[in-house]
Amino acid sequence: MNRGSIPFSRAMNNNIKKFLRESNAIEGVYSNDALEDAISAWEFAYKNRNNITVDYILGIHKLLMSRLRPDIAGKIRDCDVFIGGERKFFISESLIKGDLMMKVCFEMIAKGNFDKEDKAKQAHIAFEYIHPFEDGNGRVGRILYNIHRLNFGLDAHIIHEGEEQYEYYKWFKQKKI
Repeated sequence: MNRGSIPFSRAMNNNIKKFLRESNAIEGVYSNDALEDAISAWEFAYKNRNNITVDYILGIHKLLMSRLRPDIAGKIRDCDVFIGGERKFFISESLIKGDLMMKVCFEMIAKGNFDKEDKAKQAHIAFEYIHPFEDGNGRVGRILYNIHRLNFGLDAHIIHEGEEQYEYYKWFKQKKI
Protein backbone atom coordinates (compact mmCIF):
# COMPACT_ATOMS: atom_id res chain seq x y z
CA MET A 1 0.00 0.00 0.00
CA ASN A 2 1.46 3.37 -0.96
CA ARG A 3 1.62 6.49 1.19
CA GLY A 4 -1.66 7.81 -0.20
CA SER A 5 -3.78 4.69 0.25
CA ILE A 6 -6.41 4.10 2.91
CA PRO A 7 -8.01 0.71 3.54
CA PHE A 8 -11.78 1.15 3.51
CA SER A 9 -12.40 -1.59 6.07
CA ARG A 10 -13.15 1.15 8.60
CA ALA A 11 -15.58 3.89 7.55
CA MET A 12 -14.14 6.63 9.74
CA ASN A 13 -10.69 6.60 11.26
CA ASN A 14 -7.64 8.82 11.51
CA ASN A 15 -6.67 8.07 7.90
CA ILE A 16 -10.05 9.26 6.62
CA LYS A 17 -9.71 12.39 8.73
CA LYS A 18 -6.25 12.88 7.22
CA PHE A 19 -7.70 12.51 3.70
CA LEU A 20 -10.40 15.08 4.51
CA ARG A 21 -7.94 17.45 6.20
CA GLU A 22 -5.60 17.27 3.18
CA SER A 23 -8.51 17.71 0.77
CA ASN A 24 -9.53 20.86 2.62
CA ALA A 25 -5.91 22.08 2.77
CA ILE A 26 -5.56 21.82 -1.01
CA GLU A 27 -8.30 24.47 -1.17
CA GLY A 28 -6.79 26.59 1.62
CA VAL A 29 -9.51 25.62 4.09
CA TYR A 30 -8.10 24.83 7.55
CA SER A 31 -10.88 25.47 10.10
CA ASN A 32 -12.16 22.86 12.53
CA ASP A 33 -15.72 23.63 11.42
CA ALA A 34 -14.79 22.82 7.82
CA LEU A 35 -13.17 19.54 8.91
CA GLU A 36 -16.25 18.60 10.94
CA ASP A 37 -18.45 19.35 7.93
CA ALA A 38 -16.14 17.29 5.69
CA ILE A 39 -16.43 14.37 8.12
CA SER A 40 -20.24 14.64 8.01
CA ALA A 41 -20.14 14.77 4.21
CA TRP A 42 -17.84 11.71 4.10
CA GLU A 43 -20.09 9.74 6.48
CA PHE A 44 -23.13 10.54 4.31
CA ALA A 45 -21.23 9.64 1.12
CA TYR A 46 -19.92 6.40 2.59
CA LYS A 47 -23.29 5.33 3.98
CA ASN A 48 -25.07 6.00 0.66
CA ARG A 49 -22.23 4.96 -1.68
CA ASN A 50 -24.32 2.43 -3.59
CA ASN A 51 -26.86 5.02 -4.74
CA ILE A 52 -24.93 7.75 -6.56
CA THR A 53 -27.43 10.24 -7.96
CA VAL A 54 -27.62 14.00 -8.38
CA ASP A 55 -29.39 14.23 -5.00
CA TYR A 56 -26.54 12.23 -3.44
CA ILE A 57 -23.98 14.69 -4.86
CA LEU A 58 -26.08 17.67 -3.72
CA GLY A 59 -26.28 16.08 -0.26
CA ILE A 60 -22.50 15.78 -0.03
CA HIS A 61 -22.14 19.43 -1.08
CA LYS A 62 -24.77 20.60 1.39
CA LEU A 63 -23.05 18.90 4.32
CA LEU A 64 -19.60 20.00 3.21
CA MET A 65 -20.54 23.67 2.72
CA SER A 66 -23.20 24.08 5.43
CA ARG A 67 -21.16 26.41 7.65
CA LEU A 68 -18.55 27.63 5.19
CA ARG A 69 -21.02 28.86 2.53
CA PRO A 70 -24.61 28.19 3.66
CA ASP A 71 -25.92 30.42 0.86
CA ILE A 72 -24.78 27.90 -1.79
CA ALA A 73 -24.73 24.64 0.21
CA GLY A 74 -26.43 21.86 -1.75
CA LYS A 75 -27.28 24.09 -4.71
CA ILE A 76 -26.22 23.89 -8.35
CA ARG A 77 -24.41 27.09 -9.32
CA ASP A 78 -26.35 29.83 -11.11
CA CYS A 79 -23.35 31.87 -12.19
CA ASP A 80 -20.16 31.64 -14.21
CA VAL A 81 -17.08 30.36 -12.39
CA PHE A 82 -13.37 30.34 -13.15
CA ILE A 83 -11.37 27.10 -13.15
CA GLY A 84 -7.63 27.48 -13.50
CA GLY A 85 -8.15 30.89 -15.05
CA GLU A 86 -10.70 29.63 -17.59
CA ARG A 87 -14.28 30.86 -17.47
CA LYS A 88 -16.92 28.14 -17.11
CA PHE A 89 -20.20 29.63 -18.24
CA PHE A 90 -23.48 28.93 -16.52
CA ILE A 91 -26.00 27.64 -19.05
CA SER A 92 -28.77 26.03 -17.02
CA GLU A 93 -29.27 24.01 -13.87
CA SER A 94 -30.94 21.18 -15.78
CA LEU A 95 -27.98 20.85 -18.16
CA ILE A 96 -25.53 20.75 -15.26
CA LYS A 97 -27.64 18.07 -13.54
CA GLY A 98 -27.80 16.11 -16.79
CA ASP A 99 -24.02 16.30 -17.15
CA LEU A 100 -23.60 15.09 -13.57
CA MET A 101 -25.78 12.07 -14.22
CA MET A 102 -24.09 11.27 -17.51
CA LYS A 103 -20.47 11.70 -16.53
CA VAL A 104 -20.18 11.22 -12.79
CA CYS A 105 -22.64 8.37 -12.51
CA PHE A 106 -20.65 6.43 -15.10
CA GLU A 107 -23.06 6.42 -18.04
CA MET A 108 -20.08 6.92 -20.33
CA ILE A 109 -17.14 6.17 -18.06
CA ALA A 110 -18.28 2.63 -17.26
CA LYS A 111 -18.23 1.93 -21.01
CA GLY A 112 -14.64 3.16 -21.41
CA ASN A 113 -11.64 0.93 -21.85
CA PHE A 114 -10.05 1.99 -18.57
CA ASP A 115 -8.87 -0.04 -15.61
CA LYS A 116 -10.72 0.53 -12.33
CA GLU A 117 -8.21 3.05 -11.01
CA ASP A 118 -8.37 5.06 -14.22
CA LYS A 119 -12.20 4.91 -14.26
CA ALA A 120 -12.29 6.59 -10.85
CA LYS A 121 -9.74 9.16 -12.01
CA GLN A 122 -11.63 9.88 -15.26
CA ALA A 123 -14.92 10.24 -13.34
CA HIS A 124 -13.22 12.76 -11.07
CA ILE A 125 -11.81 14.71 -14.01
CA ALA A 126 -15.29 14.74 -15.59
CA PHE A 127 -16.86 15.99 -12.37
CA GLU A 128 -14.34 18.80 -12.03
CA TYR A 129 -14.84 19.72 -15.68
CA ILE A 130 -18.61 20.09 -15.09
CA HIS A 131 -17.88 22.20 -11.99
CA PRO A 132 -21.50 22.14 -10.80
CA PHE A 133 -21.05 24.32 -7.73
CA GLU A 134 -19.98 27.89 -7.13
CA ASP A 135 -17.50 26.65 -4.51
CA GLY A 136 -16.59 23.28 -3.00
CA ASN A 137 -16.17 21.35 -6.27
CA GLY A 138 -12.68 20.08 -5.47
CA ARG A 139 -13.59 18.76 -2.04
CA VAL A 140 -16.87 17.19 -3.24
CA GLY A 141 -15.01 15.75 -6.22
CA ARG A 142 -12.30 14.17 -4.08
CA ILE A 143 -14.93 12.58 -1.83
CA LEU A 144 -16.67 11.18 -4.93
CA TYR A 145 -13.32 10.05 -6.34
CA ASN A 146 -12.63 8.01 -3.22
CA ILE A 147 -16.18 6.67 -3.07
CA HIS A 148 -15.76 5.51 -6.69
CA ARG A 149 -12.46 3.88 -5.73
CA LEU A 150 -14.22 2.14 -2.84
CA ASN A 151 -16.99 0.93 -5.14
CA PHE A 152 -14.31 -0.49 -7.47
CA GLY A 153 -12.67 -2.31 -4.56
CA LEU A 154 -9.67 0.03 -4.43
CA ASP A 155 -8.04 1.86 -1.52
CA ALA A 156 -8.62 5.57 -1.04
CA HIS A 157 -6.11 8.04 -2.37
CA ILE A 158 -4.93 10.88 -0.15
CA ILE A 159 -3.61 13.81 -2.15
CA HIS A 160 -1.31 15.72 0.17
CA GLU A 161 -0.98 19.48 0.02
CA GLY A 162 2.19 20.50 -1.81
CA GLU A 163 4.04 18.35 -4.33
CA GLU A 164 1.30 15.69 -4.62
CA GLN A 165 -1.24 18.48 -5.07
CA TYR A 166 0.69 19.84 -8.07
CA GLU A 167 0.92 16.36 -9.61
CA TYR A 168 -2.84 16.02 -9.07
CA TYR A 169 -3.48 19.31 -10.89
CA LYS A 170 -1.73 17.84 -13.94
CA TRP A 171 -4.64 15.38 -14.30
CA PHE A 172 -6.83 18.26 -15.44
CA LYS A 173 -4.41 19.41 -18.11
CA GLN A 174 -4.61 16.04 -19.88
CA LYS A 175 -7.03 15.31 -22.70
CA LYS A 176 -10.59 15.50 -21.43
CA ILE A 177 -12.89 12.49 -21.80
